[in-house]
Amino acid sequence: MRTILIAFLLAGTTFLNGQSPTVKPASAKHVHRIFVDNLHFPSNPDWDGFVRAKLISSLVQDCGSNCAVLEENGDTGEDTADSVLTGTILVQSPDERHVRVQGAMRLVDRDGTVIWAATVYSSPFARSASSSFADNIAKKLSAFLAQGK
Repeated sequence: MRTILIAFLLAGTTFLNGQSPTVKPASAKHVHRIFVDNLHFPSNPDWDGFVRAKLISSLVQDCGSNCAVLEENGDTGEDTADSVLTGTILVQSPDERHVRVQGAMRLVDRDGTVIWAATVYSSPFARSASSSFADNIAKKLSAFLAQGK
């Protein structure tokens, strides 16, 4: 009975490893210019501009030569970007001293295809939950973009 279970688990692992990934690193090749869209904060709508600014700063620092972050300014912005970074973010305050930020983020190309998605959290021991959250997104997205280059 044990041998059958082990064989079944090994076959299942082989099957899962053989599946293609849901996000293909090759799709990152076409991403050079990213526009950070307005973020959705269902319980804290006034945090949008604040966290968006931190996210743009973190992306500029971490992205390096893998991408350029576009600011919305007249004729530049979402219309000239290769992709748009968007997401919905939840800010939780379990007590008066701690804040936790988590978000479902996604990078969408011009065709509307989601080419990267991640659930991102702020670090539990960070001095600033919003800065930690922005830094974690920038690190994950930069790593994805570096794979495609």
